[in-house]
Amino acid sequence: MRSPRVDLPTGTVVFFRTDVEGSMRHALALGPRWDELNEWQQKTILNAVEEAGGTTVRTEGDSVFAVFPDAPRSIRAAIASQKALIGRTWPTETPVRVRIGLHAGEAHLAGDDYGGFDVNRAARIAAVGHGGQIILSGAVRSLVEDDLPDGVTVRDLGRHEIRDIPRPELLFQLDVPGLETEFPPLRTTAPTTGNLPLRMTTFVGRERDVVEIGRLLDESRLVTIHGPGGIGKTSLATEVARSRLPSFADGVWFVALDSVTEPHLVMTEVTRTLGLYDGPDRPAVEGVARHFAERSALLILDNFEQVIGAGSQIPPLLQQAPGLRVLVTSRAPLRVGGEQAYPVGPLRSDGEESAATQLFEDRARSVLPSWEPGDDEPIVAEICHRLDGLPLGIELAAARVALLPPAVIRDRLVARLPLPGSGPRDLPERQQTLEATIAWSYELLPANRQRLLQELSVFDGGFDIEQVRRVASRGDDGDGVLDALLELADQSLILRPAGYRPGTGGLRFDMLETIRSFAMRKLAAGGTADDVRRRQAEAFAELAEGAAPRILGLPGVAVMDRLREDHANFATAVRWSIEQSDVRLAQRLTGSLWRYWQQGGFLREGRELCDAVVAMPGADEPSPGRLWSLAAAGGMAYWQADMVAAAQAYRLQLETAEQIGDRAGEADAAWNLAAAAWIQGSEGAESLVDRAQRLYETIGDEIGAARTEWGKSVVLAGEGRFDEAMHVTLAARERYAALDDTYYLALTEGHLAFIYGLRGEFEESLRWGRNSIRDHHAMRDVATTTLSLAVVAILSINLRLLRTAATLMAAYEALCGVHGVRPPAGLELMMASQLPLERLTELMSAEDMQAAVDRGRRMTLDEAVEFALAETSTVIEPGAV
Repeated sequence: MRSPRVDLPTGTVVFFRTDVEGSMRHALALGPRWDELNEWQQKTILNAVEEAGGTTVRTEGDSVFAVFPDAPRSIRAAIASQKALIGRTWPTETPVRVRIGLHAGEAHLAGDDYGGFDVNRAARIAAVGHGGQIILSGAVRSLVEDDLPDGVTVRDLGRHEIRDIPRPELLFQLDVPGLETEFPPLRTTAPTTGNLPLRMTTFVGRERDVVEIGRLLDESRLVTIHGPGGIGKTSLATEVARSRLPSFADGVWFVALDSVTEPHLVMTEVTRTLGLYDGPDRPAVEGVARHFAERSALLILDNFEQVIGAGSQIPPLLQQAPGLRVLVTSRAPLRVGGEQAYPVGPLRSDGEESAATQLFEDRARSVLPSWEPGDDEPIVAEICHRLDGLPLGIELAAARVALLPPAVIRDRLVARLPLPGSGPRDLPERQQTLEATIAWSYELLPANRQRLLQELSVFDGGFDIEQVRRVASRGDDGDGVLDALLELADQSLILRPAGYRPGTGGLRFDMLETIRSFAMRKLAAGGTADDVRRRQAEAFAELAEGAAPRILGLPGVAVMDRLREDHANFATAVRWSIEQSDVRLAQRLTGSLWRYWQQGGFLREGRELCDAVVAMPGADEPSPGRLWSLAAAGGMAYWQADMVAAAQAYRLQLETAEQIGDRAGEADAAWNLAAAAWIQGSEGAESLVDRAQRLYETIGDEIGAARTEWGKSVVLAGEGRFDEAMHVTLAARERYAALDDTYYLALTEGHLAFIYGLRGEFEESLRWGRNSIRDHHAMRDVATTTLSLAVVAILSINLRLLRTAATLMAAYEALCGVHGVRPPAGLELMMASQLPLERLTELMSAEDMQAAVDRGRRMTLDEAVEFALAETSTVIEPGAV
């Protein structure tokens, strides 16, 4: 056994790994002379390591492995190495270039060397770079960010999948004056950002298109893939994006517009995909350009033809986001400035190796694995030709080979699908061809399956098995719903489920929009559309009613995930109820959904629907439905900081509750009105809280009664009665813990931080503030989490964590813009008294301030929370609350 080296440090160290890019090429070109050059480059690096205070572990081949006791020394050695190497004149056509990787981790001795995962991790990080590049792991970046040499900066390269490392690694590049700073994408898989759909089938016949569109994306920042319905535009766009993933450090974002019918809602759908949220004084759509302003990303806008008027919104977005590129799929070009149109034609359907026949054979084997065309090859080619090379038609036809021989499929096409004439394609005629293709497949279904397909068309954005059971009429054959759905999926008339997602509705299916439109017309022609749509609306009203009491708090995370699955279905149900003047059903829906819209960041859409329901003819009749729809309208206005509208709705809610004798509604209305009155500075807030508490106690609502204690504390703190507020809040916290009311537990943590901060007890305030930001973030409460960053920033100033404070203030301001939030009354008071930005400007140098601000502005909410908790942990004792 080897004896351990006594000079190798243990514990937390910085691993320093180098190797020469293209060393085999140099060795082949130089022969024995390579050994001399390699020895020189290694000695150069070893000298830099020694002068910076590092310890050489070993050299191997062209690489150097060293360790440092701290990050700043390793940075100095890396910079010195690269500067010395670029100063050398090399006898090769290309210079010898060294890539350097730095990673901090635990050092474990294994004989006269190191062992353990972090050693290999450092080697993997070094290997993904390029010659002349210095790559840092996230661990090194956090250790060195406050101690960089003058002029040296750190560039965020995003999270990357690295071979043999189980989780995505956050990587950074050291930018040094005098050294090269622009390099190709790292030698990793694409950064783990974006939402590009996984491919579920093979990609056939568009390889040249993929290459050409990729080239156009390099030259033009807006490319529109256009062609008739069913031509495969979406599949082509996603394949192009997949091939270009390494070019976009901040990922590819796929926005499906198939359920969007109004041009002004396109950017709303983009914000929903990105996870941006509406706020009280700025809609989320105004944050899209800010979100992409400093990012390198590709945005795919799919199925744009039905919102073609929104094309004018894209050029301004591109002007404000220089690193963004947009790829659109549409049946027609957008015809806006800067657009590069790319027409997509049918798949080639002539010849033995045509793409169309390849697609037919591939899809046929997916339904019948043993299928081979054999002597039917000419018939298959004729089928593809008669379908005019339309991929959707080909896939629908191929799905029938499990039931029908190719000759029968061809004969049916001949009889049922006459093709349009030759010449330029006309979009309406192409749509008619696709309509006929769908009609043919539909007519092959038995009557009960035809009826089911029609009824499925009322769903918007997908459906699960239980929802189909509720909405569809019962079949005469008694088949199970799942079997029926799988049969339709086998015929490519609905989309197969991508997988089972527990807690989000289970197996979930969807339908192509072209097929949905066809099936809806059939349903309407049969005279049963209103009956089926009513069942759909009632089913989603029941889903919303069952979920509403469980939205707040940690259990609400799973509830919100489930409701998001049916976001489009809920909106469709509300709008249909309004169109049908069904006041009761519309009130049930909005009264149950408003918390979902508020927590999920859909304030603009939710308020529009809630206000429309309140304004319906007959909606002013006193009833439980009116009571809770007013609560919903008030809640939407409250969270958009429209206190006048909120107070008006809450007063009407209270009046309605009194009229119908609904004690629970009266308690809720009094509680709501108390909050609005306090914010408006009106008298009576405290008496309304007391009234709400008495009513909750009378009806036995222990949670509601306990929550009023938080309201009392807020009122007391607003009056400057901090000791009383503290006493009430701590007592209330114990009640919330006993009741497992996680949402109000988090609210009390933030309120305690506020009280302690105003009392000047900053460390104690920070304890509670850290808990509050952690818990709200865990509940995905975006608005409150964003606002909490400012609280932690102010506390950090008072605890002399100046760079932390400046970074968090910058992140707070940027994220407020992104998510459209603004500080509530209490935080406004705290900020007004603390003047955080003015104090930081006085206490920090301009350079340090700017560096911190630049860093904070680039942070996502997740990164800002992680940073806040990590940076403030040094002043919190172990075992803190």
